[in-house]
Amino acid sequence: MNIVKVIALLIIGAIFGYSFSFIGKAYNEENLTSTAVIPLEILPSDKVSTLKETPSAHRQAVVQEQPVEMKNQNVTKSLDEYSLNKEHLDLVQKYKALKKRHFKAQTKIMKLKSQVASLSVSKFTDDEMKALVAKPFKKFISTFKGKFRNDIYEFHKKEDDFDWGYDTKMKISDYIQMHYESQNIAHISVICKQIECEILTIEKQEGAWQKILMDINQQPWFIFPSTTISLRTNDENKLSTYTQFSLAPND
Repeated sequence: MNIVKVIALLIIGAIFGYSFSFIGKAYNEENLTSTAVIPLEILPSDKVSTLKETPSAHRQAVVQEQPVEMKNQNVTKSLDEYSLNKEHLDLVQKYKALKKRHFKAQTKIMKLKSQVASLSVSKFTDDEMKALVAKPFKKFISTFKGKFRNDIYEFHKKEDDFDWGYDTKMKISDYIQMHYESQNIAHISVICKQIECEILTIEKQEGAWQKILMDINQQPWFIFPSTTISLRTNDENKLSTYTQFSLAPND
């Protein structure tokens, strides 16, 4: 009886042992299969992630490079514009300086010519000359002699010019009145006829009319190629100036 129980227990134990062995083998195979599959699922994901990140990083590098390149282009463009503007301003200043030198040289030449012309004999009397102008300029105008006196008298006897003459007179008069040195001009007379203008001035401060005259020569509408200037001092010790503009060039 005891032998039968022992045999039965052995058989039962063998059955359990076989069952546990089979289950363990199946479990190990399942784990091995799962473990082998895991890298196959992760690796493609890593590669895809790497491929996705690479273009993004490239684009980021391009985006970072573009502002630097554009900044360099803007700096170069700004330097070129600055250089051109500086060159332009330098040329403008040189042109103004040359024009002032030309004006001064022309003024000296005209003074010499007027002095030479005054040596000739005039056919008009002092009273006839005084009758041409307003009271502040009567004594001044009578000081001119010779050919210069004749030219002044003939200019005043020309017919009035209500077209070009009037328009030019208003431009000159308005400019003089607006100039900052106008407060230093005591009296002024502006007459324009045909292609000539005559300006008589008496200064309260010496040099005021000269500054106005130099500035008016810079105006775009002022197109006179010829200027004649003569200076005298009146009894009140104030500087009187006779200025003539002409569209006809000097001989």
